[in-house]
Amino acid sequence: MRSRLRKRQSGFTVVELIITTCIVAILASVAIASMRDYSRRAKMSEVMMAASGCKNMVAETYPLRGDEPDPGGWGCEQSAGKTQYAGAIQTSSTGRIRITIRNVDPWINGKHVFLVPARSDQLTALTVDDMGSSVRGWICGSDYPLVLNSLPSSCRTDVTTYASVDYE
Repeated sequence: MRSRLRKRQSGFTVVELIITTCIVAILASVAIASMRDYSRRAKMSEVMMAASGCKNMVAETYPLRGDEPDPGGWGCEQSAGKTQYAGAIQTSSTGRIRITIRNVDPWINGKHVFLVPARSDQLTALTVDDMGSSVRGWICGSDYPLVLNSLPSSCRTDVTTYASVDYE
């Protein structure tokens, strides 16, 4: 009698195995999605760091300029990226910086991150009339939602209005 009970109670049922497999699959899919987001954010931080030299150049030169240079005339532009994830760095005549994203992932490669010199409220962009005054802050962001979500929290402004400026 005991031998029959042991045979019935040994092992798992098919239903238990299927439920366990489903739970593991769901947890794995959540973990993989989170890992992809963390990886994308780390790469985007590198893109932001690549623009720091150009950002400093614009901030230091803005107070010294009496008139606007041509697009690409700030002296910090690069046609090829400094890093694996930052492509071309371009500037507009008012000092707005555009960094092209590359090698991050297929959904955001070729999109841009923008750094716009701003007044002290960090909401109003500097214009041609502001040449000769200091850059008090930066408006940072992108015109593409997936890029915005991948940027650091201090750099998530929708800058669609600045994306149409001529960059060189």
